[in-house]
Amino acid sequence: MQRLILASILSGCYSLLAKKHIMNIQNTLTFLFLLLTINIFSQEKYKVVYDYDSEKIAYYKVDKANKVTDTLVKPQIKRNSLVEIELKNINPFAVDVIADVKEEQVFSSEGGFDFSSIMGRVNSFSNGKLNLNIANLPTDNISSKSESRGITISNNFSDLNDKTSNISALKTTLVSNLLNPNLNKAYILDNIIKTASLEKDARLPDPNQNFYVYLTQLEKIVLEDKSSLVMDINEITKEVDSQMDSEKTLSRGELKERNYLSNDLQKLLSSLNESAFQTVEDLNKIKSLFTLLEASNFTRTYDYQIEADKINIELKFIKSVFANSLDNSENSIGNNNTLKTRNIKLYSKGGFKVNTGIALTLNSFGSKSKDFYISEDGTIGGGSNNYLTPNLSTMINFYPYMGENFNLGGSFGLSIPISGDNNINGISFLLGPSAHFGSKSRLSLSGGLAYGPVKALINGLEIGDSTSLSSIDNLTKTVYDFGYFFGISFNLFDLN
Repeated sequence: MQRLILASILSGCYSLLAKKHIMNIQNTLTFLFLLLTINIFSQEKYKVVYDYDSEKIAYYKVDKANKVTDTLVKPQIKRNSLVEIELKNINPFAVDVIADVKEEQVFSSEGGFDFSSIMGRVNSFSNGKLNLNIANLPTDNISSKSESRGITISNNFSDLNDKTSNISALKTTLVSNLLNPNLNKAYILDNIIKTASLEKDARLPDPNQNFYVYLTQLEKIVLEDKSSLVMDINEITKEVDSQMDSEKTLSRGELKERNYLSNDLQKLLSSLNESAFQTVEDLNKIKSLFTLLEASNFTRTYDYQIEADKINIELKFIKSVFANSLDNSENSIGNNNTLKTRNIKLYSKGGFKVNTGIALTLNSFGSKSKDFYISEDGTIGGGSNNYLTPNLSTMINFYPYMGENFNLGGSFGLSIPISGDNNINGISFLLGPSAHFGSKSRLSLSGGLAYGPVKALINGLEIGDSTSLSSIDNLTKTVYDFGYFFGISFNLFDLN
């Protein structure tokens, strides 16, 4: 009795240990399966950088914080990964970008920045200069009334004219640089500051310190100089009028000369006001464009999730809307607007591919396939039928995607014999490894197990036994057994 109880206890313990061991194995397998699934479907991040200036393309692998972890050469990117395409040194004032992603059925495009909507009538930037011309002014007559004031006015006119010319040149330089697609942001900013520094006036601050303060102070100086000149011209006008009133009689020629002088002074005042107004407008436009330049981004970024096997991203760099709006030539609008076209090619790896194909296979069942017969003396005989039989097969090819031109995987299919031998019939099932070559016109070589129909003796009969029957068909039946096959198949279409 004690032995039975002990045996029962030991049996129960063994059963519990066995169940616990099985549960541990199941948990381990589940954990490994989860790790494998996470590894297969985890999303990686990559970065492709194209520099408009240097024409170089660089490929990087980045982490979740977008920090570069590796530099890649001719990379194959893991399928379903996120790819950030960064275009550097793209002048948005001069260039718009159209990105055309070409795979099987994917199209994406993006236009550039439209600065014309911000600036309004930008055609005004092409207006002609309005500078003061003091070469034909009657400075001799003015100086004859007040020699010191005349010299001062002449010098002040010359200084103001230089300032308006320099401001106009600064505006032209800024617009020209903005319309040049080959200049980057740092160069344009530096060039504008250097151009502004050419204006020498002790009252002006350093443009390198604060360009906006410099422009504001320059506008103030222009208006002050203009006001000073207006006051001097008004004083001279009063002197001329006073002299005309004090003199009792003037000859006809003297009167005509005085009238010319008075008209010239009025024209000078009008020209001075127009020039100052235009100069202030130029300064305001410079401020506006410089503000846009500082706020602009010379980098374009596109995010793309790679799913296809091969992707071609066509980047078409065209003349911007802003640049076109400054072009007054009707023939240039819509013509020759493409500056250049570049292509970024991406290749993926990983994922699982399935496709179908028609195959020609050679099947054999070796010694398992016999041609049975009954001899004249009633003995059952069997000849060897181990030759290769041609079959027409339909194959399903499956493989992990490793590259564009070569992959290793497996094949499953059904085959029907096309031999003229009536003893060979029935459908065979094929399964085995395969090698796949090419991309669109894919060629697959496969081989492996064939499971198909063969003839077998019934009722335990064997070769050499005697029978009274005359037809072998009454002593055989069709059974399925294993053999082997070799085949070549051609891709029809992808299933995924």
